Amino acid sequence: MSPSLVILVYSLGFLLLVSLCLFGFIVLRRVVTDSEQRLFQRLYRAIEKDILEAVTAPDLERLREVASKYRLYSSVLTRVLLDYGQVISGDAKDRLKLVFDLTLRERCRKQLSSPWTSRRLKAARLFFVFFDPGESEILLKIFQDKPIVRLTALTSLFRVSDPAILEFICRAFEEDSGPTLRSYFSIMVGLGEKIEPYVRESLKKNLPLEKIGLLIELIGTVPLRTLGSELQSWSTHPEKEIRIKVARALGKLSLPDSIAILLKLAKDEAWEVQAQAVKSLGLLKDPRALDLLFRSLFSPHWYVRYNAARVLASMGREGIEKLKSVAAQEMDRYARDMSIMTLHELAILEEGE
Repeated sequence: MSPSLVILVYSLGFLLLVSLCLFGFIVLRRVVTDSEQRLFQRLYRAIEKDILEAVTAPDLERLREVASKYRLYSSVLTRVLLDYGQVISGDAKDRLKLVFDLTLRERCRKQLSSPWTSRRLKAARLFFVFFDPGESEILLKIFQDKPIVRLTALTSLFRVSDPAILEFICRAFEEDSGPTLRSYFSIMVGLGEKIEPYVRESLKKNLPLEKIGLLIELIGTVPLRTLGSELQSWSTHPEKEIRIKVARALGKLSLPDSIAILLKLAKDEAWEVQAQAVKSLGLLKDPRALDLLFRSLFSPHWYVRYNAARVLASMGREGIEKLKSVAAQEMDRYARDMSIMTLHELAILEEGE
């Protein structure tokens, strides 16, 4: 047999052996994975049954027995505690928290410093589902972690409405001085109207302007309509950016009582505040704003004229008549051009419809 043929035979044999090994590995791995899944499900059902019985037991001794029995099955126990910790409340939640304290809390505390992101993710979820105000310093570290860990914490927080957590979030927001303020903003937006009393109290405190601005923005974003009156005192703030945020938030709240404040802000010394106030007036569609919007068309600032024209076009026949009267005058060509442009666009839209 020639050397080349020998090499070919050995090569084919080697490839066949590798293929068989690879096939065997895939089959073995599938068998092991299926076996692990079945074992996981059996353990899950067993732990679930025992924990639910212990949670409803008259004393705590049964809970301690369950915690001791399943302490070593941390992965399955974590899944059970997360599944039920996010859907139950009251005394049952406190009993479930005791199981977490006895089995996983110390382990999770260590995992928050783990180099493995997956471990920090699980620890973050458990810490927020079974919140303990005494561990605020540890929990604050979660908000400084990678975005995926912060997102996991947010998801857990959205499902839990414990007043202690809400108070912790607002206190952390007030005390934080790092680049994570927007993370707190996202958390509070997700919590919705539940955050209202805490935002009210925060606005009364001597916080940096950046945080005050975020709280005002939060009122309009959620929206927290019960805090509309709180914005009035901030509408005269010497900082222009604060007044802009007030005007924007009032527009999003769409409260009839805010028309007076917006009319005042539309005459602000800063054109940026004027432009935002005019835009917000359009969201209220209050006829009392027609005269001011008419005058705003003659503003020396393009954005103020632009917003005024768009708002008038959206306010029906009376607003369109105001635009037509400005388009017909010759004293201010900038106001005339803006009105003509808006009327043309409005005509094109009507034709398209």
